[in-house]
This record gives sequence, C-alpha cells and structure tokens, in this order.
Amino acid sequence: MRLGVRGKVFWISAALILLAGIPCELYLERELGHREQHALEEALLRDARIARTALAERGAVRDPNDALALDRIADELGAASRARITLIAHDGTVIGDSALNQAGLRTEENHSQRPEVLSALAGDETVVRRFSTTVNAELFYAAVPWPERAGVIRAATPLSTLDDLATHRRTLLLWTGALGVLIALLFSAIAAQVAASKLDALATGARAVLASGSKRIPISDDEIGRIAGSVNELAEERAKTIAELVKERDRRNAVLQGVNEGLIAIDHESRVELMNPAARMLLGLTTTEPEGRKLVEAIRIPALIELAERGKREAATVEFTHGDPPRHLLGQTTPLRATGGSVLVLHDVTDLRTMEAMRRDLVANVSHELRTPVSIIRANAETLLDGALDDPPQARTFVQAMLRHAERLSNLLSDLLDLARIEGGAYHLVLENVGLRQAAQRALDTLQRTAKARNVAVRIAIDGDLAAYADAQALDQVLVNLLDNAIKYSFEGGAVELSGSLDGERVRMVVSDDGPGIQERHRSRVFERFYRVDAGRSRAVGGTGLGLSIVKHLVSLMHGAVGVDPVAPHGSAFWVSLPGARANSKALADGAAA
Repeated sequence: MRLGVRGKVFWISAALILLAGIPCELYLERELGHREQHALEEALLRDARIARTALAERGAVRDPNDALALDRIADELGAASRARITLIAHDGTVIGDSALNQAGLRTEENHSQRPEVLSALAGDETVVRRFSTTVNAELFYAAVPWPERAGVIRAATPLSTLDDLATHRRTLLLWTGALGVLIALLFSAIAAQVAASKLDALATGARAVLASGSKRIPISDDEIGRIAGSVNELAEERAKTIAELVKERDRRNAVLQGVNEGLIAIDHESRVELMNPAARMLLGLTTTEPEGRKLVEAIRIPALIELAERGKREAATVEFTHGDPPRHLLGQTTPLRATGGSVLVLHDVTDLRTMEAMRRDLVANVSHELRTPVSIIRANAETLLDGALDDPPQARTFVQAMLRHAERLSNLLSDLLDLARIEGGAYHLVLENVGLRQAAQRALDTLQRTAKARNVAVRIAIDGDLAAYADAQALDQVLVNLLDNAIKYSFEGGAVELSGSLDGERVRMVVSDDGPGIQERHRSRVFERFYRVDAGRSRAVGGTGLGLSIVKHLVSLMHGAVGVDPVAPHGSAFWVSLPGARANSKALADGAAA
C-alpha cells in the first residue's frame, strides 16, 4: 500500500515519538529505581541512627543485662519506623529484635560474621542487601555503630518494599507514557493533516499552472509559500523556455522545409530521428513515415546504410544512384559525438553530372566534328602542294572540297556560338507581331538553292494574315533550320511542306517531309546537341548536329514549344507552337507550360 504525505508524516512522527519515548521511559525508570533504592537505604540508615539516638537518650536501660527491656525497646522502635530493628552486642549476640520474641532471641544465631555487622563494628555505617535466613526473605540491612555497648544497631526492611515501589513506579510511568504518546500522535496527525492540506493545495495549484501556463499559485508567508513562489518562478521560466523552443522549432522547420538538400538525423541505434521533405522526395519515401524506424527498414539503399554506419565514427562521403529514372545523389555524413548518432546530408547532383556528361560529350563531339573537315582540308592542301596545283582541273576539285569543308567548319562554329549565346543569356529577343507567311518565304529563299540541288519541292501553306508574337530574326533561324533538315533528309525528288494554322490563342507551324522518318525511340532526343539518328547520313548531308538544339532553345525563349510527330506512311513532321499576334499574358503562360 502506498502512503500519501499525510500518512508518511504521521508514521514518521509516530516512529520518532516511539524511538525517542521508549529509551527515555527506560532511562527514567532506571534512574527512579536507583533513586528509590538510594532513598530506601538512606531511610534505613536514618532509622538506625534514630534507634541509636533513642537508646542513648534512654540510657541504654539501666541494667545492661536486661534483655527483656532491650527487646521491648527494639519492638517500639521497629513499630515506630516500620523497619526491623536489631540490637547486636559486640560479640555478635542478638540482644533485641523487633521481629523476634524472647524465645526467638535465645535461638537466634550469632551475627558476628554478618557483613553489615563487621563493617559497623569497624566503625562504618553501611547498607547491605542480602538474604535473611531468619525471616526467609531478601532484605536491605543498614548497620551503624552502637558506642554505648560497643555493638551494632541494625535496621532492615524487606526487598518487597522496593519491589512494590518499582511496580507502582512502572505502572505510573506506563500510563503517563502512553498518555503522552497518544497526545503526541494526536498532534502529529493534526500536523500531518495541515501539512498535507497545504501540499494538496500546492499540488493542485501546480497542476493548474502546468495546464494553463498562465495561472500562478497564491503565495503564503511560510515554507509552503516559498515553495509556491519557486513553482511560480519555474512556471515563468518554463513559459519562456517553451516560447523559445517554439520559435526554435519554427525556425528549424522553416529551414528543413525550405532547404533543397536532404537531411537525415539518426541516433546511436541507427533509428531515424528526423527526415526533411527534401530527403523523402530524393529517396522516394512519399507515403511512409520513417521517423522512429531503423534506417535499414526505412531505406533499402546499401550505400546509404553503409555511409550512415561509417558516419558514427568519422565524416564520410559517398555518391550513388537511386530511383527510376536514376538520380545521382551525393551523401555526406557527420558524427554526433555527444549522442553517438550522425547526420546525413543528401545533395542531388543529377543536373551537375548531366552537365558534366554534356560537357564531355560536347568536347568529344566538337573534336570529332572538327577532325574530319580539318583532316580533309589539310590533306587536300598537302596534295595541292605536292604538285596538284600544276594540274588545274584536279586542283579545282581539291579546292572545291576544301571550300566545302571550310563552310562546314564555319557553320559548325556559327552554330556553337549561337548556342553559347542562347544558353548564356546573351541572345536578346525583340518580341513583336511577325507575319508567318513572310517569315516562311524568307526561309525558303535562303534554302532555294539547296532544294533545287536535291530536286525537293517546298510548298508553303500559310494564310497571309496569320501572325505570331515572336522575334523575327529568331523565327527566321528556326524556320531555316527546320526546312534545311527537312530538305536534306528527304529523298531526292521528294516534297516538303511548311504549313501554319491558328490554335486558339496560339499559332502552330508544321514542317513535314516524306523522308525515312524517325523511330519512336529517337524522337525524345533529336533536340539534344550532336544527337544523330543516322550519324553517317547526317555527315553526308553536312549537318552539324546542333540545328535542332538551337531551334528548341530559341522557341523556348519565345515562350513556345517544339516537337516531332511521325507522318504516314513515312516521314516526319516537326511542329512549333508560338503565342499568336498581340498575345496576352495567358497565352504566354500557356506557351511556357506547353
């Protein structure tokens, strides 16, 4: 059974009272017993002295051999003092005894060897406790010298007298002690009740303070009041601490929610303590709650689990791929020395790795694209220097080849510069209403010679009043690149059509050809730089591999969209969607979304 404060105070008080009272009772009983014994001894000595004085005043009887008179005096003294008075001659003969008659005196044995008699005969007053064979009981004996007879006067009293006193004393002490204990326990119970009531009030007030946060406990002018004041101070500090923690939590949550890097905190048992939304998104944990679970249960990525285990001992870094499509993640861990856990930081380096791959591909592709025309120009130049200059017809052939590949180099460099300007933000557009038929005619005029060379018929199917909100120069370059590709990749004697139509608040232009077409697996990548569906055919027709990438960037800058669709039975249709003339913001937004 659990005791409350009231019970604890009461029983502790009771235990203290009993622990203090019982030894005191025992000590008092012993001291009173000693005092009573001492008083009894003094009383016996006093009785013996009084008997000696009485005998001296009576002259110790005129006839010193009158045993009857001495015994009568002993009887009178014994009756007066309520003690046994014995008169003993110097030779130990009992000549008077208040407890014996004459017949008993004659048969009484000699007392010369009694210890009290020996001490009194030696001149000392003494008290002795011993068993008496005369009365067959234990007695106290007090003996004093009797100078007139050179004998001893002795007073005796039974030990039962002292025992009676002790019994009475113990009974009195017992009752008074019990009464004192009961009174003390009563006051202890009252004190416990008062203390418990105040503590209950203090506990109730403390609960109210914890529940509301604004209430405070009334303060009294005592110890409980000081405790109440301390509780109020703690409540104030608690309120301040909670406010600071709330601010800190809000700041932390804002940081965790806003940071792009994934953060994961794990404890010494490898349990997830915290994971921000960015980490969940990077790891694909959008439906589960990883907090409180083992890391190996929440995230089944061996590289990340191994990194977390290493992070408990030292800082470490690892890069791995995860997800579909795969993302490149860079994980860094820092140990928490105080708790034995660690913090994982995940960086999404997919774009960085993609850019690095694109840079490597660009360098490789540019190097590859430059190597062939440079090698041909060099070879032709060496051939001319080796004597071909002396043969005009052959020299003309070599020079034409050099010119053709020089033009190819020029086109490649021009496309690279255009692409760099567009991606670097240096290509500034002037958006205005541009007539699509006029722009299509300008592009056709530019490529008329190429179309005739391949015997490809180009038809424009655009209304004269159809216009787009675009940059005229950029639109011209887009149409030239699309028409150039269509002409080059069409079969000789084929046909190319450039059509335009109004699509709501936007305009749509389509360049279709009847060439071999583009397989579905290539369509999503044809707008990448240097990507070729048929590398051999592309180089044969003089393509740089950058035209469609430039088209995509320019159309995007004009808030448009670009794509490619198949044409039955064969061929491809490249389409461009741009805002219509005098387009409002809604049209621009739709174009950007497309």
